[in-house]
Amino acid sequence: MKEDKPETRPQRRVYVRRRSRTTVAQARALEHLDKYILVSDSIEDAFGRSGPVLVEVGFGNGNALAEFALLNPDWNCVGVEVFRPGIGALINQCEQQGIKNVRIVDGEGLTYLESIQDDSIELIWVLFPDPWPKTRHHKRRLVTREFAEVAGQKLTIDGKLLVATDWASYAEDIEKALADVDSLVGGIVEGNTNRITTKYEARGIGLGHSVSEFEYVKRVN
Repeated sequence: MKEDKPETRPQRRVYVRRRSRTTVAQARALEHLDKYILVSDSIEDAFGRSGPVLVEVGFGNGNALAEFALLNPDWNCVGVEVFRPGIGALINQCEQQGIKNVRIVDGEGLTYLESIQDDSIELIWVLFPDPWPKTRHHKRRLVTREFAEVAGQKLTIDGKLLVATDWASYAEDIEKALADVDSLVGGIVEGNTNRITTKYEARGIGLGHSVSEFEYVKRVN
C-alpha cells in the first residue's frame, strides 16, 4: 500500500494513509462541514448546552460515533479525524439520520485533547487506530505514554478511556503506555463496551486477528 507524504499541522506532524478516495456523496457532505466543525475550545459553548462528553480520536467512517450519538442524544459527541472521506461519511450519517449532537475536529488528536479543559470528558474512544505495522513506523502510533497522560488529565473522575486494536504488537505498546499512568486504573476487558463493531475491527477479525480492548477509569490520586 502506498503511503502519502505526511501533512503538517500546528505542533505535530500528521501522517495520513489514504485508504480510499472521496466519493461524490462524501464530497457533497463536506460542503456542510461548517455546520459540524467545532470552532470553540469550550465543548459546552460549541454545543450550546452542558452534558456528558464523548471524544472519539480517529473515528474512521464515523459509524460507531454516529450510532452512539443517535442512541444518546443527551451526550455531546466530538469526533477528531484528518481523513477527509471519513469526515464526509460521518456528516452524511448525521444529515441522513438527523443527528444533532455531533461536532467534528479536522485535526490531530493529541493536539486537540491538549486544548480541552482538564477534568471535562466522560469518555474517550480510540478504536482501531492505524497500527503502522512496520517497525520503523511505530513512532507514528497514536497511543503512547504521552497520549495516555493527557487523556488522564482530560477525563472526569470515573471517566473512561477505551482503546481497541487488532494488532498484537500495538496491544503490547498500549498496555505499556497505560500501565504507569497514576490516574488511570484498568486493563484488558472482554468484548466491546457500549459500541458497535467498527469497519476496521470487522476487517481485522476477517483476517484472523484477535481484538484486544482496554478500558481504563480515572480515579482520584
